[in-house]
Amino acid sequence: MLRVGSESRDAREQYERAQSEEVIRRLKEQGVEVFHTHLYKGFGMAAEKAEMEDARRTAALSHRYGLKVDSYIQWNTLMYETFFAEEPRAKDWVQRDADGRPILLTYGFEQSWRYRPCFANSNYLDYLKRIVRFAVEEVKTDFIHFDNFDLNPEPDSCHCDYCTRGFREYLRGKYQPALRRERFGFENLDYVNPPVWNVSNPPQKMEAIRDPVIQEWVAYRCHVMSESLRQMAEYARSMNSEVAIEVNPHGITGGNRAWEAGLDHAQFLKWTDAFWTEEPNHPGLEDDGRLITRIRSYKLARAFRNVLLAYVDADRVALAECLAFNQTIGFAGVDPLRAETLKFVRFYREHRELYHATQDDATVAVLRSYPSITYHNARAQLGAILVEQTLIQSRVPFRLIFDEHLADLSRYKVLILPDSECLSDNQIAAIRTFVSNGGGLVALGQAGLYDEWLRPRRVPGLSELLPGQKRGETYGEETRWRGVTGPTVRKDFGQGRAAYIPGAEFDGPLPAMPPYCAITNQFWKKPKNADQIVEAVAWAAQNALPVHISGPDYLVANLVSQRDQKRAILHLVNYNAKRVPVVSTVDVTLSAGTTHPSVTLLSPDTTGPQTLAAHSDSNGVHFQIPQVETYSVIVASWQ
Repeated sequence: MLRVGSESRDAREQYERAQSEEVIRRLKEQGVEVFHTHLYKGFGMAAEKAEMEDARRTAALSHRYGLKVDSYIQWNTLMYETFFAEEPRAKDWVQRDADGRPILLTYGFEQSWRYRPCFANSNYLDYLKRIVRFAVEEVKTDFIHFDNFDLNPEPDSCHCDYCTRGFREYLRGKYQPALRRERFGFENLDYVNPPVWNVSNPPQKMEAIRDPVIQEWVAYRCHVMSESLRQMAEYARSMNSEVAIEVNPHGITGGNRAWEAGLDHAQFLKWTDAFWTEEPNHPGLEDDGRLITRIRSYKLARAFRNVLLAYVDADRVALAECLAFNQTIGFAGVDPLRAETLKFVRFYREHRELYHATQDDATVAVLRSYPSITYHNARAQLGAILVEQTLIQSRVPFRLIFDEHLADLSRYKVLILPDSECLSDNQIAAIRTFVSNGGGLVALGQAGLYDEWLRPRRVPGLSELLPGQKRGETYGEETRWRGVTGPTVRKDFGQGRAAYIPGAEFDGPLPAMPPYCAITNQFWKKPKNADQIVEAVAWAAQNALPVHISGPDYLVANLVSQRDQKRAILHLVNYNAKRVPVVSTVDVTLSAGTTHPSVTLLSPDTTGPQTLAAHSDSNGVHFQIPQVETYSVIVASWQ
């Protein structure tokens, strides 16, 4: 706070108060269970010795009150003015651009004293391990929070000797000589360098990444970040296997995170238990009809058994969304907690058994293909966003899956490929087997027209399943999404079904494409042909979806189950709650096999549980919900 220069002259007083016994005791009384506090900010352990000792005392105090402790460690900043005085060798640990200048982590143009460290440099990782050891052994922390977990976008990527050599070694390990010839046209990788840019060719405007070296450079940056985190996680857990690892990378925001930030969530979330998103997608219904949610980020967390932490403080729609899709409050806020937050915290703690050990009860899977989104975000990300928006606003439960999950699709009825352009031969074979064995496929747009390196296939990869598929319009050097329309083409295949839709039709003129082709929430609109997509999904599932719910498209649902408790739990969130409650009756059919259902409604908006009349037949359990103000939980139990 002092180095920034713009903070209050009472910074020291604020600092002392934030970690005082008074604050910790009050938070404990309000139901908070984890106290998130500072530990290391990047100035060097010698410069921060006094504050690190404060963090140790604060952790001991928190533990005495029964709180767990989450310790903040700056992952990605060297405050060089003090750090170099402590570690002169660190001048060789910083990221440097193609001209050899240090790469900055900037919060505004004034903070030029924040250098980014190089994660290909083992010397920096060794230093970071010293901080981790202090956190685990001295502070006895329960969580380690690594902040600023990302890299700068191009052209600010590291070209230091460690990265250049590491990139070449990475390629040698990944490809044998024969495959190098297929990938690059040559075998000798001794002079392959990270990409460079100029004014005429800015990376911000590149719509499709076809250059194989640039594709591999993106993959290398993702690999370095994931591998560095793996080392830190394994090192921390070698000292205490119960330590939780937490990072701050953002979730699914519509940006090309691999290209922009060197982050592939499917790689690094294997090493974490929780992650932060500071995305500005505050949930609610916008005047132009867009429904803004963080549901994608919550589903990403659930796909990798993580908890998502997001800003929800005192926003009842955000709190409701978090409970419904995160199955926990997550980040409660800062002291003092406000009344709206406390209401939801009390509700969660009173009914915690309904959120424990739940499984997302979804039989529809939406593929988020790494090569498709990374190499052509403008099209593949938009396709994914529009399909997900359709399912969200149509209350069709779904999971997000990633490339690795295609190896086992046995839990799903339907796989959706939303402009998943880049599929490998093995993935196409797995999809074919899935459909042949009774699964349903709904493919849109250019699904399977390219291999995993964005090379056009002479014969579309899914041609056996998808008759009538055509390539999009081509002009200049790019193949752009043009809102292709047309009827659904259906085909029975083996024991399963496959449906092809030419595209998801954006409702209205497409917004201007931002830098790096990010599909920000200005694009998050239910497509014009949403009904066509839902009908194709129901047909492909052979009408075996787990729930059917009536209601306006700003009423959103999540279905989970607790199989050991023999109950299904339906969460309903009204995203228009700030304007009007859902006043019409909501009809629900749960496809649960039971003859003696017991259905109970709970809500922080009402007092006490309410028993709902229910009956069952061959189609499932039927009941009506009278009103959803903001958030309702319906528990269906059976003997």
